[in-house]
Amino acid sequence: MAAHDLTLHRFPETLPGFTPIADDPVFDPAIHLALGQPERIYALTELGYEPSQLTEPTPSAVAATDCFRLLSDEGVAALYHVCKQLEAFTTSNPRISRSTRGGVYRSRFLRDLSLSPEITEHLSALMESPLLPHAMGHQLAHLNYQPLTLSENVDKWHYDTLQVDYVMFVTDPNEVDGGEFQYFLGTRDEMKELHSTGKKIPPERIVAPTMPGAGYAVLMQGNYVVHQACGLQSPGERITFVNGYSFTDPAISDFTAFKQLRIVDPEQTINAEYARQMAYRSAQHLQACINTPHYGDFNATIEQLQNARAEIELAIHALEDTEQEAIKHFGD
Repeated sequence: MAAHDLTLHRFPETLPGFTPIADDPVFDPAIHLALGQPERIYALTELGYEPSQLTEPTPSAVAATDCFRLLSDEGVAALYHVCKQLEAFTTSNPRISRSTRGGVYRSRFLRDLSLSPEITEHLSALMESPLLPHAMGHQLAHLNYQPLTLSENVDKWHYDTLQVDYVMFVTDPNEVDGGEFQYFLGTRDEMKELHSTGKKIPPERIVAPTMPGAGYAVLMQGNYVVHQACGLQSPGERITFVNGYSFTDPAISDFTAFKQLRIVDPEQTINAEYARQMAYRSAQHLQACINTPHYGDFNATIEQLQNARAEIELAIHALEDTEQEAIKHFGD
C-alpha cells in the first residue's frame, strides 16, 4: 500500500547547492524559548483600514503588536552563533543591502526554530487566528544584517510579500546607536500618497516599539503594516530574524508577492518553492474531499474540486508570467 501513501511533507530538508553550516546547535524549545506577551496590540482599524480597503482577505483584526519575548538567553546565544555563520551568504537588492535567505536549508537549528509548533501556537493566539509556518523555505528565517555604509537604512519603508511575520532582534538593540524598527500608523494607500507627493511622514505617525533586548520580537500582518528598519548612526552590529506565516484556513486566499520574490531569490529555487506552496494549498482542499467526502451533497464536492483547481491555475499563471517588476518600496 506504499504507493497510496498521501503523506505530505511541507518542507524539504535540503536544497541543492546549500551546504550545511559547520557548527549547528540542536534546537530545544525547553531551553531556547521564553514566550512572553506584548503590552499593546494594534488593530487594523487603528491604522485606518476600513473593510473596503482590505484587498486581501484576512480572518484577523490584528495589525501589529508591541514587543514580546520569544527566546531565552540560551536561545539568543544559539541563534547568534548560527547567524554569524550565515553572514557569509548575504546578498543585496535595491531595498535591502545585506540579507541572508534560505538559511533553513543550511541550518537545522534555524529550520526547527522557524517551524516550532510552540511558537506557532503562541503567535496564533496573538493574531487571534490559526497560523502555519510559510510553506516557502525562503519565506522562513530571513536574516537582515546592518549595511556596511553607516546610516544607510537596513530596510526601506515597505509592506511584506506574505501575510503574517514576526521580526526578532538577534543582537541587543540597546547596545547600538540607531537601528530602530518602526511602524507607520496608517494604511498602505496613505503611505503611497505621501511617497508619491514627496511629503515627509509626520513624526507622530511613526511608532518604534521599545525592545528590552535580544530575543524580543514584534508580530504583524506584514502585507498591511508599512514598516522600516533604520540604519546605525555609529559602528555596531544589528541582526534581525524574520519568520513568515500563512493563515491555516484554506478559504483565506494566498498572498504571496511572487514576482517580488523572483527578483531577490534564485528563480529556479523560488519557482519550485512557490509551486510547492500552491500545491499544498490545493491539497488542503483535496484532503477534505478525500477524507470526508460529501455523500449526497454533490455541490459541496464540486466546490472542493473547484477550489483545488483554482489554486493550481493561479500557480500556473504566475509561473508562466515572465513580465518583470521592480522592487516595491516607499523609500527612506
